[in-house]
Amino acid sequence: MPCYAGGVDLDLPLDKLLAQTDANLKKGFRAIKMKVGRKSLGEDVARLAAMREHLGAEFALMVDANMKWTADQAIRAARAFTPYHPLWLEEPLIPDDVAGHARVLRDGGLPIAAGENLRTLWEFKHLIESGGVSFPEPDVTNCGGVTSFMKIAHLAEAFNLPVTSHGAHDVTVQLLASTPNCAYLEAHGFGLDRYIAQPLEIQDGFALAPSRAGHGIEFDWQRLAKEQA
Repeated sequence: MPCYAGGVDLDLPLDKLLAQTDANLKKGFRAIKMKVGRKSLGEDVARLAAMREHLGAEFALMVDANMKWTADQAIRAARAFTPYHPLWLEEPLIPDDVAGHARVLRDGGLPIAAGENLRTLWEFKHLIESGGVSFPEPDVTNCGGVTSFMKIAHLAEAFNLPVTSHGAHDVTVQLLASTPNCAYLEAHGFGLDRYIAQPLEIQDGFALAPSRAGHGIEFDWQRLAKEQA
């Protein structure tokens, strides 16, 4: 599966953001997502410009606002980001503002990824039908589990939309691997990989779905035992 590195980096100074980026490149990632939504839009633009220069014109670079803005603010930001060609702008608004998402997608000039905080198939249906999303982004731990995740992926396919993912990459890699309209898997483990016996493997920008039975996850119980309260 094509795979990108997600991180919590909004407050990192630029030199540390670039250092984190280089570390992800060494791990095999060929797509990276950075946070936006600092107090100054100019700071966001400068950091995005620096990342684009650092990574090159064709590198897959995404930006994520984590529900930071109103629709008007998001449109202004999207237009400012456009010269740096981010693959998508993620979660510009609160998930409830479906009409706002449609405005941002229509008037901002960037594709929109959204859905990690949606809970049901019907919420995704409303967002997709309203024209508020380019990359539906279910989180298997939020949207109702494996069955619901796959229904959302098929719904996106019915609207000719590529589907991406949020979180739980060790489970989601299996799901996206069986989805013909898949875009990118997000690898964002918050350190949980150290408790998994065989964590996600990245090679040249791709995450490898395991051939083990079921979801394929085996825990490192010896390491987990050290955390027992």
